[in-house]
Amino acid sequence: MKDNRLGGIALIIGAISGMITMSLHPVTGGHPITPAEFEKLATLMIGVHVLAIAGIPFSFLGALALTRRLDSPSRLALAGLVIYSLSLVAVLIAPAISGLVGTEIIRHVIERGADSEQWRTLMKYNVLINQAFAKIFVVASCSAVVLWSVTMVKSRALPVALGIYGLLIGSVTIIFLICGALSLDAHGFGLVVFSQAIWFIVAGILLLRSNEPRPPTVEPVLT
Repeated sequence: MKDNRLGGIALIIGAISGMITMSLHPVTGGHPITPAEFEKLATLMIGVHVLAIAGIPFSFLGALALTRRLDSPSRLALAGLVIYSLSLVAVLIAPAISGLVGTEIIRHVIERGADSEQWRTLMKYNVLINQAFAKIFVVASCSAVVLWSVTMVKSRALPVALGIYGLLIGSVTIIFLICGALSLDAHGFGLVVFSQAIWFIVAGILLLRSNEPRPPTVEPVLT
């Protein structure tokens, strides 16, 4: 199987893992729950965040193949890969903080009845760290999509329509986040993930269908 096909499959797997994660991501209503109810919720919380982390290597491998397909003398695609790698580091830390560390903090509070100001401050601090890395992910990943999309439009290496879509969702998402019109709660972050997933899945399908560059042939020298 060729590099483009493998990269396309990896890109699709990474995007689908993000979509599944946000589809199953629990949304708490803020009402008190019993320890037994929390354990059921905790299993789901840990599971979806582990799934998100597991999809990161596939996303990177897919992005690497996409960059190689779009590579040009301007090196915009390579810059996109570097920035996207930063976003993957951020989206590795965010679910670890939220799904793994945060779950243990809540478990401690529920089991021991620790309803002190200290524990509420600790939970708030956990949320703030998660939100900080979520913002880094959104800005960096959208910037990478914009750079890849610019390369698509300029080089025609992949359909221009996909490039235009990437330019729109990437730039609009960043503007909305900076202006405060986009909240990165489960719903807002899910909207970002799904809008990007469409772009990545289409790009992955196009990689699957694209031809691999043929290696140069060398004519034998007769002596």
